[in-house]
Amino acid sequence: EIAKACAKEIAKQNVKIVTGAKMENVEDTGDSVKLQSGEDSWEVDYLCIAAGRGVDVEGLNLDEAGVKVGENGLLEVDGAMRTSLKGVYAIGDMVKGPALAHKSSDEGVIAVEDAAGMDTHPIDYPYVPRVTFCMPQVASFGLTEAQAKEAGHDVVVGKVPMGAVGAPTVYGDRGGMVKIIGDKTYGEILGGHIVSPKAADLIEELVVARDLEGGYSELAHTIHPHPAFAEAVLEAARATDGWLVHG
Repeated sequence: EIAKACAKEIAKQNVKIVTGAKMENVEDTGDSVKLQSGEDSWEVDYLCIAAGRGVDVEGLNLDEAGVKVGENGLLEVDGAMRTSLKGVYAIGDMVKGPALAHKSSDEGVIAVEDAAGMDTHPIDYPYVPRVTFCMPQVASFGLTEAQAKEAGHDVVVGKVPMGAVGAPTVYGDRGGMVKIIGDKTYGEILGGHIVSPKAADLIEELVVARDLEGGYSELAHTIHPHPAFAEAVLEAARATDGWLVHG
């Protein structure tokens, strides 16, 4: 649903999206790049390969040093980012969790807190916000609707289009949506998913609400400035709570 909402907006920019494509041949002609995938072929100006990252710890002799390496070459750490070797910490792309800069930064804070003898704040990795910086942005954290149901939650969903509130209309960015996944039993926010030019900023409201143990009902009763993109988050919380006003 979120992917479709994003694809709809990207298509308006004259961008063609091809999913499930497997590149069989790539030819750089000097003036263009030719691509072949089965019976389909394209000729484009540029090719950007965004295939993700992998761990590269070879040459560090970690085994000899006594640092335990786990699955996929990731270093095993505890909640304070301590490795199996006393005094040695590991953070970022070398440990579990999403390979994201903001996740790595927080892990660095945790490691320093522990090294300084302070209380730490272990990360709940599924609830680290994730953003794809396309146009519009796509941001999410926590569980999807399907994951929440599979986990046995009594799921409730609230969603609104960005165009339901005033600010997106004022600024000419009505595309996208906000979707909140909640648990009816406890009023808990289980996940949030946003498609909007301001999704990276909007998702943080849901992250903070959950971290401070606020539920979707509490969020639905907060006051938001008008007109603001954040009102879409408010309306999604109201929809989750069963009393959508603008949608």
